[in-house]
Amino acid sequence: MSTAPRYVPHYTIDDYRRWEGDWELIDGVPVSMSPSPLGPHERIVAELSRQMLNQLIENECDCRVYTNLDWIVSDDTVVRPDLMVVCGIQPDRHLERPPAVVVEVLSAATRQRDLTAKRAIYLERDVTRYLIVDPDDQTVRVVMKHGEQSFGAGESMVFDVDAGCRVEIQCGRLFA
Repeated sequence: MSTAPRYVPHYTIDDYRRWEGDWELIDGVPVSMSPSPLGPHERIVAELSRQMLNQLIENECDCRVYTNLDWIVSDDTVVRPDLMVVCGIQPDRHLERPPAVVVEVLSAATRQRDLTAKRAIYLERDVTRYLIVDPDDQTVRVVMKHGEQSFGAGESMVFDVDAGCRVEIQCGRLFA
């Protein structure tokens, strides 16, 4: 007895724009962003945002920090990273080009997707730095097209966000 092929719908940005609730769209497949992040996750995002934004302003960088902003990657992929740094022209609505930096804070609900599908998207779309923050082992992994480096809670990391625009992240403060 043969079985009929299983139909898997393929959605686009037009479908996505009509949905209620919080969703991402990855290669035409809807991904629920529910439940919302927990307190420790949000504290890490807030602290990282604070550290980056303060230095971007202090160094007069033409970059801004966004949390909860959609990045329209393609007609069938829309992601909402935990944090993005966008340099140059700033979006009025959604981002439609690669950000300079993307940050995902791992959680039980997102770990697998953040480490596989989203990592592939970010690297394929030429995101300069993808920071993966792991609250469980208190590390920050910086993934770039040609390698990666990990930093522990007792370390700081320094990197260029844009030409002439450098930030230093105190990793220990993320997990305090």
